[in-house]
Amino acid sequence: MSAPSLSLPDRPAAPALGMFLVLLLGATCIGFSGIFVRFADVGPAAAGFWRMAFALPVLAAWMALENRRDSAGGVRPGAMLPIALAGLAFGVDVVLYNASLGFTSIANASLLGNLSPVGVILGGWLLFREKPTRRILGALLLAIGGAGLLVLPKLSGSATPLSGAGLFGDGLAIGAAFSYAAYILAVRRARNRAAAGRIGLISSAICAVFCIVAAFGLSETILPQSLTGWLAVAALGLVSHAMGQGLITLALGHYGANAASLVMVWPALVSVLAAWAIFAEQPSPAQAFGGVAILAAVLLVRKG
Repeated sequence: MSAPSLSLPDRPAAPALGMFLVLLLGATCIGFSGIFVRFADVGPAAAGFWRMAFALPVLAAWMALENRRDSAGGVRPGAMLPIALAGLAFGVDVVLYNASLGFTSIANASLLGNLSPVGVILGGWLLFREKPTRRILGALLLAIGGAGLLVLPKLSGSATPLSGAGLFGDGLAIGAAFSYAAYILAVRRARNRAAAGRIGLISSAICAVFCIVAAFGLSETILPQSLTGWLAVAALGLVSHAMGQGLITLALGHYGANAASLVMVWPALVSVLAAWAIFAEQPSPAQAFGGVAILAAVLLVRKG
């Protein structure tokens, strides 16, 4: 089904540097989500609920500003299905990723969780017929190779051997990666039919409902038990979600899914560095080379 005539173009030829920086800033904010989850003293799904709850007022204000600038901006036909799918997919991603942090390291969870570009590029190719260029494919391989170097010491046992629980956590992180790929694809489709603020608000509300139902179903601790816990869930909502996901949703209106998905490997590097600084999870030389490879991939994406 083709997009309405007023929709944004699927693949703008040359996104501005400013919009690329918006995309990168959003990805950086998301990179701190694992740190915030570690400080939150609630269950994985409950942390996801609070992330949405604190973000919703900001997203509502954003949508109101959009409506003032564009009175005809509403939701165009065909927008609600991809928005709803985005909310559900992100709910699954948040719950799986948060749960993985209880069984594996922040670096491992973040790196495996950022394998989503594989699913996004394949999905964009099959569903949206966005055939990746050689440069995009090269950047993808470089980014995945960098992620492999980052996680190699853990997988090889040269750091801390993975236990059964660690492997379970890695599996949850991989599941989160493919869920996030579905989220990116759904948002990309929705951005042809609705404004970024509206997409963020509706999908986040759906995600909040999913997470609180899951939290009660899993008998999790719902309310934070300390000031640190409250500050952590507030940061999840305001920094990682309202700012992080909001800026990424905005940027996806100017980038094709292939290029945008590759920048999503950036949070892995941010997570590794933050875990090193806060939890003394020092990266090995192989992990350092992996970080350089990710930076190089981001630069390739900027060139299109």
